[in-house]
Amino acid sequence: MEESRKFGRMDTKALVGAVFLGIVFVLVQQVAHRIDAMINPSCVIIGGVTWAIFTGLVVLLFKQPAGLITSEVQALVAVASGLSPLAPFFIPANGLASLGYSLVAWKLSMDKWSHHLLAQIVSNILGNICVGIGLSVILHLPMPVILIASGITTLAGIIGGTVFTKIIYDNVKKSGVI
Repeated sequence: MEESRKFGRMDTKALVGAVFLGIVFVLVQQVAHRIDAMINPSCVIIGGVTWAIFTGLVVLLFKQPAGLITSEVQALVAVASGLSPLAPFFIPANGLASLGYSLVAWKLSMDKWSHHLLAQIVSNILGNICVGIGLSVILHLPMPVILIASGITTLAGIIGGTVFTKIIYDNVKKSGVI
């Protein structure tokens, strides 16, 4: 099976790369969430797009369990740092999104825009369902508000994640860096 169609990698490069990307992911999300808090706290647009990009890139570059390592490092630091009252829900959101993206990337070549779009749809919906539950349980928001806020974040993540992940991934592949 060609390298891009494997579900997992257990080599040192993948595992170290996952931890490194996890740290970068943490830093980016800390900044993105603060910008979102200034713009509109209910719709995490910048944080949603950066989350979607990192979720996709780590899976495409390093496979699993690297995807889970990176995503859960970010989620656990978000909980520890008090990034958001919803941070405990980032743990299942990030894990499920990473696994969802991995399943699509495992089955498709990821050479087409439609493949990246499908992977982002799956991962963003899975992740935002978990966060939507958090909006209900923690913030006690009414369902229409949850659906609108989650819908906006999901749509932004799908569009931004698809565009930026494909462009970055194609350029990294072309460069031969990884």
